[in-house]
Amino acid sequence: VDNFISPEDAQTLMDEMINPSERNPYPEYYNKRFGGTGLPYNDKVNKIVKHYAIKANKIMQDLNPEEEKEIKMFKAFGCVWNPGGFGGIHVDDQDPEMFIDYSSVVYLNDEFTGGEIFFPVLDFEYKPKKYSAVFFISNGDRWKHGITPVESGKRGTLLFMHTITPEEVDPDLDGEE
Repeated sequence: VDNFISPEDAQTLMDEMINPSERNPYPEYYNKRFGGTGLPYNDKVNKIVKHYAIKANKIMQDLNPEEEKEIKMFKAFGCVWNPGGFGGIHVDDQDPEMFIDYSSVVYLNDEFTGGEIFFPVLDFEYKPKKYSAVFFISNGDRWKHGITPVESGKRGTLLFMHTITPEEVDPDLDGEE
């Protein structure tokens, strides 16, 4: 999806990940999560992330009309990848979070080389475009994916992990805006 995020919001998230304007303690429920987040926990970031979480949920639901349950957000990650950073081949629904059903990656910039997302079973590779988003299923061999090494620059992403399991929905990313 092209132009998923506004240039202003993408820049704010990049700036906040690199040099946070404020850091508040993460809620207690974050302690149960496998892995952390590169996003600082503050009102500026939370407002932006919630807006795009709701938008991503709607798009994901539209892309998967056969899904009978409501697709909601489990968690969001912000990542700034430096040269040499890469992602090995994996699926996102890993133990202990086997309830991750769908994933979205939002590209905050494109001032980097390398850093393509690829799906080897599907023989598909995507060269990130600034402000675009990629949506995919999170489980099964068909959806294994990885990230090629970043060769230069900084690659900024916002990663959403969606679930259909109501008790796993992030209360900060749920509801109305």
